[in-house]
Amino acid sequence: MKKNLIIPAICMVFIFTAVHAWGQTQPTGQGNIKLGPLEIHPSLGLMETYTDNVYKSFDGKNKERDWITTVSPGLELVLPLSRHNFRLGYLADIHRYADFKENNYVSQTANGSLNFDFPGGLLFTVSDKFMDSEVTRKWVEQPGLSGSADPYRALPFRSNDFLTKAKYSFADRWAAAAWYNNYKYSYNHEYDRNGDYDRNLFGGSVFYRFTPKTDFLVEYTHSKVDYPKSTAFDNKNDTAYVGLGFDPTAKINGYLKVGWTQKKYDVPNAQGEDKFNKFATQIDLAYNLTPYDVISLKGSRTIEEDIDTNAAYTRDYYSLGYSHILSMNEKIRLFGLVGYGMNKFEGAGTDADGTSKVRDEKLYSGTLGVDYAMRRWLTFNLSYTYTNRDSNFIRYDYKENSAFLKATISF
Repeated sequence: MKKNLIIPAICMVFIFTAVHAWGQTQPTGQGNIKLGPLEIHPSLGLMETYTDNVYKSFDGKNKERDWITTVSPGLELVLPLSRHNFRLGYLADIHRYADFKENNYVSQTANGSLNFDFPGGLLFTVSDKFMDSEVTRKWVEQPGLSGSADPYRALPFRSNDFLTKAKYSFADRWAAAAWYNNYKYSYNHEYDRNGDYDRNLFGGSVFYRFTPKTDFLVEYTHSKVDYPKSTAFDNKNDTAYVGLGFDPTAKINGYLKVGWTQKKYDVPNAQGEDKFNKFATQIDLAYNLTPYDVISLKGSRTIEEDIDTNAAYTRDYYSLGYSHILSMNEKIRLFGLVGYGMNKFEGAGTDADGTSKVRDEKLYSGTLGVDYAMRRWLTFNLSYTYTNRDSNFIRYDYKENSAFLKATISF
C-alpha cells in the first residue's frame, strides 16, 4: 500500500466519465438549499457490503465471511465569491460488522479550500484535508492479547494533507503550474509510530496547447520523506514526466504521462544500495465512443513504500473499463472493469513461516455493476468485485469476492 501518497481504503471505485443523466461525478449534491449566497449540500449514504474474506487471508489464515454496513453522513458548504469560491466539507464513514464486531470503526474527513480565478489567466488554490481513521485488523481478536501484544491489531491514525497550487495561462497557447504539498501521517499509539512519516513535495509543470483541445506537458516533482521514529527509511524522490493532456470536452479526455522516477535513501540498505531508478507512468484517459458508451484506461508505475514494513517496492497497476448508459432509460448505467498489476520489492523480507525472500506478487481484479439515478438527489449502486493477489508470501496471498449495494441521497 502507498505511503508516498495518502493511504487509500480499497472498496469500490467508479472510474468512468459519463453523460446525460450521470454527467461527471460531482463533489456536492444537486439540490438548491441556500442561506443567502451560501450553498448547503447535505448528503447521506448507506452501503451494505458482503465479503467472503474479511481479513484477506493474512498469514495464510482461513477465509472469514461477513456483512458490513456503512453509513456515510456528509455536509459541504460552498460560498461563491464572484469568480472565486470557498468550500468547507465533512464526511464520516461509520462501519459496522455483523459478526466480527471488533472491526467496527469510524473514518472521518474534514476539508476546506479557497479557490481563486483571477482575470488574466491566473488560478490559485489553497486546500487542507484532515482524516481520522484506521488501518483495519488483520485477523480476529485473540483473548488475552491487546495493545502492542496483539500482532493483528487495528492501527488508528490521523493524517493531514495541505496543498497550495497556482496555474497561469499566457500567450494564448502556454500555461505554467507550480504546487507545494505537505502530507503528515501519524498513528495514534506510540507503539505503532515506527510508520509515522512527513512528506514535503514541490512540483511544477509547463503546458503548450498545440491543438484547441490537446496540450503537451512537461512535469517535475521533488519530495522529501522523513520518518521521525525510523530514520533509516528517510528518503528523497525525484520524478520527471512528459505527456499529453486532453480537454474534458474532447472525445478523448484526461492525460497520459511517461517518465522517470528515483527514490534515494539517506542510509544505504544491507546490500549497500541507496537509490532505485524506474520507468514511470501516469494514465487517466476516457474515450467517448458514443454519447452512451465510454471506454476508460487508468494506470500508473511508481516506487512506493509498504505500509507494514516501510520497504520500497515498484507498483504497476492498469485497468480497462467500459460503461454504457441505456438509451431506453438514461437513468441506468452498466459498467465493467478489469485490472492487472505487479508489486516488486527491492529487498528480502520475512514471511509468516519464517522464510526470508524477496516479495513478488501479481494483482488481478474485475468488477461488474449497475447505477440507477432514480432522482437527481437519489442514486443506487449495485456491484460485484473479484480480487486476486497472487503473492509468493503466504502472508499476503489471497482471493476475495465482494458485493456492494449502496444508496446515496445528496442535495
